[in-house]
Amino acid sequence: MSHPDRLSRPTSDREELTRAKETARLSMDRHARGDRKGPMKRLLAACAVAAAFVTSANGQGFPNQTIKIIVPFTPGGSNDVVAREIATGLQTRLKQTAVVENRPGGGGTIAYQFVAKSPADGYTMLVAPASFTMGPHLSKKQLYHPIKEFAAINLVADVPFVMVVPASLPVNSVQEFIALAKKSPNKLTFGSVGQGTPQHLAGELFKLSAGVDLIHVPFRGATAVLPDLLAGRIDMFIGAINSLLPLIKDGKLKALATSGTKRVDSLPNVPTMAEVGLPDVQVGSGVGLVAPAGTPPEVIATLNREISAIIADPGFHERMKKIGVDVIGTTPQAYAKVLSDDYAKWAKVTKAAGIEPQ
Repeated sequence: MSHPDRLSRPTSDREELTRAKETARLSMDRHARGDRKGPMKRLLAACAVAAAFVTSANGQGFPNQTIKIIVPFTPGGSNDVVAREIATGLQTRLKQTAVVENRPGGGGTIAYQFVAKSPADGYTMLVAPASFTMGPHLSKKQLYHPIKEFAAINLVADVPFVMVVPASLPVNSVQEFIALAKKSPNKLTFGSVGQGTPQHLAGELFKLSAGVDLIHVPFRGATAVLPDLLAGRIDMFIGAINSLLPLIKDGKLKALATSGTKRVDSLPNVPTMAEVGLPDVQVGSGVGLVAPAGTPPEVIATLNREISAIIADPGFHERMKKIGVDVIGTTPQAYAKVLSDDYAKWAKVTKAAGIEPQ
């Protein structure tokens, strides 16, 4: 994984800016005195020079005010924990205040719209969860666009999803589950924590990739789906591994496959979806950071470099491991591709599943 080079910081920004402003002032003075020899041309040129130096100085002087990280959920979840770790690290490294603001509601759109409309200066970032690239395919109103309105900074971490079945279901592998589903089409069920949620679309992606017919049973939250899953009233569920791990360890659920790019340390004997022949089933609770579109590339590079340094710390890795979070870390370009690919993937899945935007 490559990291952007450290930016050089000129020492003469203030002097350059002062000179540019003085040039603009003199041009305006001459215009006021009646100097008719191209006054408007000189005035516009001077203003352009001043504006260029203002932009340059602002970009190279970053940061010089409070940095805000907006989380689209209430405090306490994985996204919030990661955001607070990053804020603490930025504050220490950049010697500038960094805070986390929780703006839940609207399936994340309240936070997304707030950040999209914020100044593109690097002082407001968004924690982009798994649902970030799903939302536009589920709503008739285009409340935000995850590609056009945002600039990728870094895919910090991921909480892998795991496919589980009740202990009573007579299958012990993904292949056996697929065989059972094909033997009894539209008989087996999969649960989710609600229509249009990452867990729902993960199940639909599995159906599409495996070529099986399953019945979707939406529940109102994880606390509602788990009792029916444990009792065998639904046959399969794909969800975040950190919430399901205790039930797997206790033998109440059977883990058939994880959805990450590599095996999970806490379940070393459970294969990935790619290993069982379903490489397209890549789903998880990604925790990325994005900024408003138009944020200067040098500011994006600075944020990426500092965040990369924070998440490279062994202590950060240990703290994330305790809450079931895998540390990733990417370049802005690599994360932008992830977002673009996911956006296209969920468009395909929602269309194939016949999910109508609401």
